Amino acid sequence: MLRRLNKTLNLPLTLQEFGVNEAQFEKHLDQMAAGAVEDPCTPSNPREVSVEEMKQIYIAAFKGEKANF
Repeated sequence: MLRRLNKTLNLPLTLQEFGVNEAQFEKHLDQMAAGAVEDPCTPSNPREVSVEEMKQIYIAAFKGEKANF
């Protein structure tokens, strides 16, 4: 439903469509994932997440894929 709404509003569905450069994304991926896991809000999530899982989430958001874990 959210994807349909984004399309209706002509909003990008992925970070790549938003204009994030793939080389820059890959260059900063490890740092972004580690920072997200260390963020003070992360412990309040309903389930724990590792740095590797956070990287999968970022990659999924960049490519528009599902995070499978």
